[in-house]
This record gives sequence, structure tokens and C-alpha cells, in this order.
Amino acid sequence: MAQLDHLMYAVPDLESGMQHIHELTGVAPAMGGSHPGAGRRNALLSFGNDQYLEIIAPDPAQQLSGTTGELLAQHARCGIRAWAVASHDLVAVQQIAQEQKLASRDVIDMARTTPEGVALAWQLLFLRDRQWPFFIDWQNSPHPAQSAPGGCELLELMVTVPEPDSYRKFMTRLGISVTVAAGALGFTATLDTPNGPITLPTW
Repeated sequence: MAQLDHLMYAVPDLESGMQHIHELTGVAPAMGGSHPGAGRRNALLSFGNDQYLEIIAPDPAQQLSGTTGELLAQHARCGIRAWAVASHDLVAVQQIAQEQKLASRDVIDMARTTPEGVALAWQLLFLRDRQWPFFIDWQNSPHPAQSAPGGCELLELMVTVPEPDSYRKFMTRLGISVTVAAGALGFTATLDTPNGPITLPTW
């Protein structure tokens, strides 16, 4: 029903963030596009298997006040800010969340155009606590991992949360394989890259 879709790696500046990932992995990410109204833009690196790393940064061409881009611009550090799960049935995900007594927001529509002029449209579902992944339905859009530069593989995503048992239970219901441990909220990922194994820190 669902699988890990992508990791959101936050950086304060996109060009320097892309160079940082290139030096770490040996693979140069490709420019993605802007998210109009959200104050941010991105670059992508594929893990294969319809999974990818999204490098997310403020978009200087947009108004940042009150947007995610403003939040990104306020932090000098780089790291994994969030992660996403892909599903073709966001209503079913909402129902599972309700069974776990997890509050969710309304499904929202998103869109962007790639540098090649390809229009992408998708839907997002967010739970109200940011410890959880958010959920994405790519609908009829081509998956971004299919055209992003490859050569890296996601070996493990580690999530630390204060109550790991409830987190594991929800992941099991969704059929998602992720390592969960007790601790302060954080996300770290181990990648296999041309430069060898690396670990991306939490934001």
C-alpha cells in the first residue's frame, strides 16, 4: 500500500547544498524546480526504486515571509528535516491514522514544472505531529527518481522518537521498513555511494 518515497534534506542555500551533497556522495544532484507559494526550490538525487533525496532550500525568487523557505533560511545547518511515504490511496492512510488516534490535515494539491518543462502534480497528506512522515500520491506524474541522477542507494533510515513503540506500530500497519529507536526526535540516513557509505544527519 505504501513505501518510503523520499528524504527531505534541508539546506540554507541550494547551490552550496548541491555541492555539499556532490562532495559527500560523488554524485552531482540535478536542479529540480520551485514550489510556488511555498518559498522554496529543490534539487534531486535518485536512490533507485522510486526513492530519492530532495535537497530543499529557500527560493530567492519568491516572497519568503510566512513560508517554509523563511524557516529554511533561518538555519545555517544542513540535515534531514522530514521524510515522505508514497501511497496511491491517501484516504486509506487517513483511516489507518485515525485508528491509531493520529490527527491528520486535509489533503492538499501541489504542482511544479521541471527545468525541462514537464508539469508535475501531486497530492500531500500531513499528520499534525511533525515526528511522522508526510504522505504523497504522485497521481499520473512521472516519479522524480526516474529522471534524477543515480548511483546512490538508501541503506537505512533511522528515526528516533520519545515513544518508539507507537511509531513502530504505525509503520507496521503501513508496511514501511524503517529503524526506530528511543530518543529526541531526529532522522538520520545511511547511504551507499560511489564514495562509500555515508550518513546524513538530522536537521
